[in-house]
Amino acid sequence: MAKKFHPIQIEVSLDIMFQSVNTYLMPGDALSLIDCGVYTDENWHFLQAELKKYGYQISDIEQVIITHEHRDHIGMLPEIMANSDAQILAPKAIQGWFENPAEMDSREVKFTRELIGNLGFPEEVLQKAHQFFDAREIARPIEEFSRIQYYEEGEKLHLGNTKWEILNTPGHCPTQHIFLEEGAERVFGSDMLLPIAPMPIPVETNEENDPESGALASLLKSYDRVKAFDIQEVFPGHGPIFSGANGVIDRQLARIGMRKEECYEAIKAGFSTPYEVNRKMYPYQQTPPDFSGLYMVLGYLQLLQMEGKIRRFDEKSPTLSYIAIP
Repeated sequence: MAKKFHPIQIEVSLDIMFQSVNTYLMPGDALSLIDCGVYTDENWHFLQAELKKYGYQISDIEQVIITHEHRDHIGMLPEIMANSDAQILAPKAIQGWFENPAEMDSREVKFTRELIGNLGFPEEVLQKAHQFFDAREIARPIEEFSRIQYYEEGEKLHLGNTKWEILNTPGHCPTQHIFLEEGAERVFGSDMLLPIAPMPIPVETNEENDPESGALASLLKSYDRVKAFDIQEVFPGHGPIFSGANGVIDRQLARIGMRKEECYEAIKAGFSTPYEVNRKMYPYQQTPPDFSGLYMVLGYLQLLQMEGKIRRFDEKSPTLSYIAIP
């Protein structure tokens, strides 16, 4: 029987909402790196030093496997490719982020600016939010496309001498993928399975007026799917490795349910716009840079609409505002 390897967790500095982002080094039939952290000069030197602690260097990496397109998961990929012969495996759905990063970033910022502009922000806060998005660094281009292989839901990966099934689990973002080990005991949970509920980020879709296409609604569906496997050990995209996935999910579902009811009570009390509800429920968060509470509020509002508890106050107004349905 082939030796079963345990991934080496490397926590790369992040300092936005989470203090770090995880990348995992997996020895075995091919030395693999799952995700690769956000790029800074300090992080690049740190990653090299961490590999050296375990007897490796960047040139030893044989494959890099990407779970989704966010910068904290793909940021150091150009440096890794420049200093190794690693093959890259990434979701087919994020191909554009490698081939046309400036265009993809421009579309994302345009959508987000328009979304934020309709949530009832005071003008001075809205301007800060626009400045925050405009100041973001775009993903740096990849030059050797021949080294990138794109995967899709249901395909298999070979990691640490075992097979792992690729599952598309939207919620944090539509392109989010996790890797489930054969036998369903372990999973690379990326940003879908975390010690705390992941941030459901709204994105542009072709179903913008369908509440069921919302990020939080998608996350709940992914939770239902993953719970059927009763996974024992999770290697998350942020935070410590943890066991008992179903127990963690159940606690997160309970909190989401509780906070959704708080959102409903806020609407009934007259807090009508997403910004007002966000200030009521998450007064300790500063927006920007922390949009996590705001995105959760958008999710709660969509769920309450689906349940028939609230409705838009004025469908013709670009500003989102809600009232409770008697």
